[in-house]
Amino acid sequence: MRITDISTIRLRAPLVPERQVHSRSGQRTHRSTLLVQVDTDEGITGIGSCSGNGATIEVMIERVLKPLLVGKNPLPIEELWETSYFSSVAKEFGSRGLGVVALSGVDIALWDILGKAKGEPVFKLLGGGVREQIRVYATALYPEEPAEVVKKALAFKQRGFRAAKIKVGFHLARDIKIVRAVRAGVEKDFTLMTDANQGYTLKVALKAAEAFAACGAAFLEEPLFVEDIAGHASLKARGNMPIALGENLHTRYAFENFIVRRAVDVLQPDVARAGGISEVVQIAALAASHGLSVSFHTWGDAVALAASLHLAVALKNSGIMELDCTENPLRGELLKESIEARDGFMQPPKGPGLGIELDPSALKRFAFSGTEELSPWQRALSA
Repeated sequence: MRITDISTIRLRAPLVPERQVHSRSGQRTHRSTLLVQVDTDEGITGIGSCSGNGATIEVMIERVLKPLLVGKNPLPIEELWETSYFSSVAKEFGSRGLGVVALSGVDIALWDILGKAKGEPVFKLLGGGVREQIRVYATALYPEEPAEVVKKALAFKQRGFRAAKIKVGFHLARDIKIVRAVRAGVEKDFTLMTDANQGYTLKVALKAAEAFAACGAAFLEEPLFVEDIAGHASLKARGNMPIALGENLHTRYAFENFIVRRAVDVLQPDVARAGGISEVVQIAALAASHGLSVSFHTWGDAVALAASLHLAVALKNSGIMELDCTENPLRGELLKESIEARDGFMQPPKGPGLGIELDPSALKRFAFSGTEELSPWQRALSA
């Protein structure tokens, strides 16, 4: 078998105002993604997903990865990953960043091809399911009046979820007020996480960690700027609150820097950013060697969600997984058969490869070729 073509599919779905959310990452007026399609001379096609600036990644795939990989056997994925990363991506674009995001999408598509060629779902290729399903927590609690956030948390509890994440990072007093209100409203059998999206300085994060720990929060996610390893290490040592991060890290090497400096408790790689399925397996192995768990970040489209689920049920140290529950047509409408949570748990598709099939009408409906809009930078809270 040989790779005959690698192509990209850019998609964007606008959100009506009442379905938009606002966090430290900015106002979400739409959802966008870039899919990768890898074709072979045996008629087997693989689909992958990239998270990031679609136009830039599209050029990287078309002009760098495609010429490198067309004509090669798609099945020795580890060899192709190393060839792509060390001889091309790292040299052309640096060891981290959008080059790794581009490689992530290609790698996911190659695993899809491998599973289809062998007639097995990806989770079996990864060693079989350690578990049949993975517990998921709902990400959908954004800064509002505390009573409204409590109402939404209770609605998730009624749907069978046993955990949810609260977005914080705008105003410390309000953050604490919301977390306390939700904690009181959902009672102790419901797990809460907090996510600041890099919105705090160390001084503020220490105060937040103390308050959230008193509410029994499971972790504080991305409290500081992602490159501040020393700050995260200090917060972890002094804050009495588990630190989670990783959605903005690329490759095992970035994660290792946080691990060896004791700056993280829960690793959150995103399969469409960190290097694809191949690299997430390496990240999980690195975490396991240090007694740490992984909890996958899943903000993107249905393809990335499917890949994450295959990893989540296959890896021994995979804990509870994120499920973005805000409006996202690129998750809910992209596949012919959507992937849904039931009673707070999810299973990967059982068909060969990723086990998914794109809906042609959705591809046509959400096709996009314009310029991505970047969210404005917001200064971290210092008091």
